[in-house]
Amino acid sequence: MSKKKEARIIDMIRSFLIACSFLTVLPVPRPDWTERNTRFFSLALPLVGFVLAAAWLAAFLLLSCWDVTPLLRGVLMGLVVLAVTGGLHRDGLMDSCDAIFSRRDRETRLRILSDPHSGAFAVTGCVAVSLLQSAVFAELFARPVGVTPLGLLAAIPVWSRLGLGLLLNALPFARDDGLARALGAARTPRHTAVLILGAGAFAAALAGLEGVRALVLPAVWLAVLLLWGRCCTRGFGGIAGDLLGAFAELSETAMLLALAALR
Repeated sequence: MSKKKEARIIDMIRSFLIACSFLTVLPVPRPDWTERNTRFFSLALPLVGFVLAAAWLAAFLLLSCWDVTPLLRGVLMGLVVLAVTGGLHRDGLMDSCDAIFSRRDRETRLRILSDPHSGAFAVTGCVAVSLLQSAVFAELFARPVGVTPLGLLAAIPVWSRLGLGLLLNALPFARDDGLARALGAARTPRHTAVLILGAGAFAAALAGLEGVRALVLPAVWLAVLLLWGRCCTRGFGGIAGDLLGAFAELSETAMLLALAALR
């Protein structure tokens, strides 16, 4: 292996470790946050999704063995999903709700995104997503063993992080500084193409394993991705860190609702 390829692999591993330590509470080593170490950050996001998928699946299987009501298991599963990311995305959702529903001009919305205080819209959005996710998990736990497609359940955080990578690569930055610009500093059209191809390959793999019904998830994911991308562009002039977090929460909630509708 050439030194150039070896250096590229090392940079990819470092980008993955940085992404995993930033987006999860898992105790992984964190390399120095440098431009070189983060140049594959967006490509590492789906890999973090697979790590979260393993956590989702493990928690769901463990809770399935506990002889308590589906409601309690659903609430606990919702808390696991929230805890494994340290509430990072939920915080972005809350800030985004305050900004969007303020119905103010673009500059004021951007200031609200940076405001550490939470308003009524933030609390409302947080409660709504928490209730919906817990309710869906309770519904899945209430079904007979073997009915819930565990492969599709585990795929949800992967799809969500694929969307984060595409938004980070494809949209302009809402601010001249900020988290999104720092994370997407090394983005390239090539990275966008790789993520799109990866999304297509992932959808095909899921369809092969779970059948045509698996295509419901990427269809819902794509709809949320396009709608949220338009919302970010028109309402904020581009993407910001909090808006990325909001997409993760909204896309996961939408896909969970779609999964609950499958029989």
